Parts: sequence; C-alpha cells; structure tokens
Amino acid sequence: MVGAFSTRRQLAHQLTVARQENVERRATRRGELRREAYVGFLSACDQAYRRWVEAGGDEPASGHDEAYAAMRAVDEAYNLVLLEGSAEVVSFSFDEYQGSVGVELAGIDAVLFDMDGTLVDSDAAVERAWERWAVEYAVDPAAALAIAHGGPADRTIRRLLPALDDSAVAAAAARQLSLQYDDLSDVTATPGAHELLNALARLGLPWAVVTSADARLAEARLGAAGIKAPVLVTVEDVSVGKPDPEGYLRAAALLGVPVARCLVVEDAEVGLRAGRAAGAMTAALKGLDGDLRLADLAQLARHLESTPPAP
Repeated sequence: MVGAFSTRRQLAHQLTVARQENVERRATRRGELRREAYVGFLSACDQAYRRWVEAGGDEPASGHDEAYAAMRAVDEAYNLVLLEGSAEVVSFSFDEYQGSVGVELAGIDAVLFDMDGTLVDSDAAVERAWERWAVEYAVDPAAALAIAHGGPADRTIRRLLPALDDSAVAAAAARQLSLQYDDLSDVTATPGAHELLNALARLGLPWAVVTSADARLAEARLGAAGIKAPVLVTVEDVSVGKPDPEGYLRAAALLGVPVARCLVVEDAEVGLRAGRAAGAMTAALKGLDGDLRLADLAQLARHLESTPPAP
C-alpha cells in the first residue's frame, strides 16, 4: 500500500486529533463545527485516496477497490463518532461499524418520517404537478421546482407570487394539490421503507408521518406505496408548516414520546430544519447533513436493530 493511504488508523488518528482540538468550541457551535469537520475530513480522505491511485496505478483494480472501501469505512465510522460524542476512534472495519452504531440511537423511542421522498418515492409526481401549476400561473417551472420540495404549497407560492393576497394563495395552493391527487401511477415506497417499518414493528418503536401534503393526498400516496401510517400529521393539522417545528412536535405529542427521544427522518433541508428546531435527532437522506446520514432506509433498519437497548 502507498504511504498516503497506508492504514486506516493513520486517518483515524488525524480525525481524533482534529476533533479533540475542537471540543471546547463544539460545545457552543456543535452543528456548525460538525459540518466543517465533516467536509474537511471527507476532503482529506478523498485526497489521500487520489494520491494512492496515482502512486499505485500499476496495482490490480481490486487493490483500488480495497482502498476505496477503507475510505468509506472511515467516513461511516466518523459518522458514529459524531453521534456518540466520543473523542476516541478504535476501529473502522465494516463489521465493527455495524456492531457499534450510534450510542444515541439507543435512546430513540419513536421515529417521525417525512413522506414525499422519504417513505414514498413520489418525486416525479410532485415535479409534474409543480410544472403544470407553474404553466397555469405563468411562473418559471424551474424556479418553482428549485424551492418547492419539502415545504407546504402555500409557503412556496407566497415566495413565487408575493403579490397574491391570502385568498388567492389559498386557491393557488388548492389547485397545486388537486393536480397531484390522481397522479399515482409511478408512486411507490422508497428503497428500504418496508424493511425499516418491519424493523420498527419488531422493536416495538412507534412511528408517525409528518407531511406538507393534505390528508387526501397523503393517504393516497401512502396507500399507493402500501403504507398505513398509525399517526399522520398533515398540513391541515398545523398552523405553520415546515421549517416550523409544529408538525414534529405534534406528532411526538400524539405518540406520547418526548421529542428529544424522537428521530426525524427527512430528505429535504426544510424538513431537517423543522426536526432540529423541534429538538429531535435527525437522519438525513440524499446526501444532506443530519445527525445521521443515510444512503437509504434499509441502512437505518440495520442501525436500529444492531443498537443495544438503553440501560
């Protein structure tokens, strides 16, 4: 192996040193430092891997795969360090990673899901509806799609058409929703959704859905995906939609679980902001930054089932 990526423990040591240097500041700037450290660490891993490839160009392809897998393992283990609040990193093997997943997950008593893009793959239907709505209201479709995901329709419309009064906004939002009610042909559960819900049932963890859709649309999409939510909080149940935390606070109250012991699972920044504002732990999809970063929901199922119960 080339020196730049000779061992995972060298990178682990670099991570530990960097993290220890930031302990005091992280106490007051935890979220900001998390993002800075995470981006910096991934950059260091990427540069090390690139140097390895450049210096080991004559090595078999499997050797490069091994180095890349090691880099991924370090990345995933770093995720756990952030969750655990630990200043020590001992190992980065995939087996140990799966067996020692986030200590904070042991304190999770309920899971609160976003719907579109998180439990239900409805992105194409959402985009079609906004594109059709934009044409009807003489709005640039690209501008609508750039800000629409994850938030309530009225909030998006106010940003796109600030001159509209409240009644006109309500009518425009109702029209946007109406374009989605029967567009269900390609709506399905997201990868790992049913696996995760089955895991929650085995673990006895309650869950809820918090969505910016209205009840009619939410029930239609969840039904198309084969999902029945035990608790459903829609845009009709709150006075203010995401990024306001009201929806997640309401869902936690309905489940009878303190929101601090809930995990919010989201695929949109507006929803992650709502989860953080509520005081919940967050799990982020689609490369976004949460307390836990997920490739898919099956990964969360494995994490939860491998987490030792809280003492």
